[in-house]
Amino acid sequence: MYSCLGIFIFISFFDVFSSFPVGGNFVTMRVYSRTTPYINLVKQGLGWGDVRKPWVVNASFDPVTGWPTEDFGVQLTVSVLDAGGTYLLTANGNADVSLMEGSKNSIKNKTYDAVSNTLTAFVVVPDGSQTITLRFFNTTGPGLQNLTFLQPGYNISEKTILTDLAFAHLSRFSIIRFMDWTITNANFEVNWNETTPLNWPFYTPPKRNPWSTIPLIINQFNTTVDIWINIPHLASDDYVVNLARLMFNELNPRSNIYFEYSNEVWNSLFPQFQANYDAANDSVLNQGDPFHFNYDHVNDPIIWAHRRIAYQAKRIGDLFKIVFGEENVGKWKRVRPLLCGYGPNPHYINDGLDYLNNNYGPPKTILHGVAVAPYFSLGPYRLWSNLTTDQVLDGMNISVQAQSPENGWSQIQTIGVHGTYAAWYELAVHGYEGGPATSDGCGGCSLPAKINATRDPRLTDICVTYLKAWYRYGFQPLNWYSAGADVTGPYGSYALFEDMRQETRIDTTHMFSPTSPVAHLPRPAPKSKAIDSVLESSVNLTFGIPIPSFNINATNFMNHPVPYQYPDLRHLTINSTFYYPIQIFQSPIQLNITVYTAGQSGLLEGSINNDQFIQVETVRTENTTIFTPAPPIQFQINQTKIPLIVTFRLRNIDRGYSIRSFDILLSDNKKLY
Repeated sequence: MYSCLGIFIFISFFDVFSSFPVGGNFVTMRVYSRTTPYINLVKQGLGWGDVRKPWVVNASFDPVTGWPTEDFGVQLTVSVLDAGGTYLLTANGNADVSLMEGSKNSIKNKTYDAVSNTLTAFVVVPDGSQTITLRFFNTTGPGLQNLTFLQPGYNISEKTILTDLAFAHLSRFSIIRFMDWTITNANFEVNWNETTPLNWPFYTPPKRNPWSTIPLIINQFNTTVDIWINIPHLASDDYVVNLARLMFNELNPRSNIYFEYSNEVWNSLFPQFQANYDAANDSVLNQGDPFHFNYDHVNDPIIWAHRRIAYQAKRIGDLFKIVFGEENVGKWKRVRPLLCGYGPNPHYINDGLDYLNNNYGPPKTILHGVAVAPYFSLGPYRLWSNLTTDQVLDGMNISVQAQSPENGWSQIQTIGVHGTYAAWYELAVHGYEGGPATSDGCGGCSLPAKINATRDPRLTDICVTYLKAWYRYGFQPLNWYSAGADVTGPYGSYALFEDMRQETRIDTTHMFSPTSPVAHLPRPAPKSKAIDSVLESSVNLTFGIPIPSFNINATNFMNHPVPYQYPDLRHLTINSTFYYPIQIFQSPIQLNITVYTAGQSGLLEGSINNDQFIQVETVRTENTTIFTPAPPIQFQINQTKIPLIVTFRLRNIDRGYSIRSFDILLSDNKKLY
């Protein structure tokens, strides 16, 4: 027998490749941050320290307000390139103020207004200073309240919380991911009352940036910028609902909300891994498996843990629906749940998608998409020491080329595997992080060469190639890790800048002297130049099998071993499945797919995108080396976002036949271009 049935997947014309929105990961708030995004530098301070040794954080403070209740010192920056400039200090209360990096002449125009109980002074930080450390003696509180230390050029009437430089820098991104901003990897909050109040003095550990700073930042942009938030791994239902309510009430309605459960829960280096593992095992072994982590009797605690990550995405999405409404949570809706996983091992995400599909329905009704982190490394040189700058750049280029979509979707091309399986479930693919990972391998090796490579103009072309390769897969934005400025060291060279004054979207030349170390850095920085170049570029979808195609080797299935031991698919067990990505550039179109088999007659199933499963009966041949076409399977495809990938799946219902190849044709001879 044979069957012919139309599969309808509705799409209208939408050119997603005319421009490339790029996302960015915003920075963590630490005293050593070179990004210094806040106008008020107190927000990134180390904490209230000993008045004589401010780096020893032991001064007493009011547990309700957070302000110090005795004489104190405070470190505001550490290891910046050049903090020189004139800063405005204000506080409620009076004190003798000194700058450890300066002299008696560093404190200018100090005044105290007894009526308003307000201290005001200008603090002149010498050019070239890498730290800013203040000390406050003879405080009248004792201690002080409402201390601010405003960056040069700002005053207390400012209506925004970030500097103009920070806003200009972030303006290039279409999505801002706030994983580090909320210190996700060390966020153990359970209840909403544990979150940091907006008026708390510091936003550094053990506190973190308040959730409400996110809408305060995003609402300042004139263009639409989406947010990506990471839900703490221990957050209660009430916590999640309160977070959803805050975003519903305070975030401008133009901005979409991407969310993921914690960050890299698969990563055993982070505490959320063990917490999730323990919770999944407890659920199966002690609670009767209410969430069906062992639905298929896999009996593997690690797999249970990965399935719990997928369940948490569903759970959080359901909680957001309470606030935003069911119609506003899901694929291409305002609130967009994501399942994130480990790029080199697609099984983590793929099994999570299968788990959702088998227990809660098609993943496209639960998730917006999946996300991975396709970093590039130093390739064959990642473990070498004493590298030259040329070798660092060459290694990066080799690593980038290895990620090219033209390399396919084999077992060693894991990005292609992710793309193929996400398309099977009709899900978007995002990059939650990405960029150069110079810490991969021997992170502390060859640091001078790595620093030089970060500044080398050749890095721009490498980064452009890297980003364009990502978009040739047909994927959604990649979030560069990271936005802002940071040092190149043993732990990587992730940030776009070494100093924020490398930014060229705003004039920064007046912010440093000709003799400053900043003056010797490239402007624009090679990585930011690459992103800005890509934002104005266009590329074509090249990943997947083009239409028409003939004699496509069936062994070229998703995640196939390299090399494959046979020239065709043989010795198949019942219900073996094989996935193939197909390029779609036009809609609607009607496809004929003809599969060539040999051996016994039996049922063969074809399907597209987890929908309309069609069975045909293969034709018997004399032996398994004589191949003949099975009856064609016809699919009608109508989609709303093109170009894109659809995934064709073959499944052998019976055994006894081999599969050599298949053809893909337009059944009505329509042209795709």
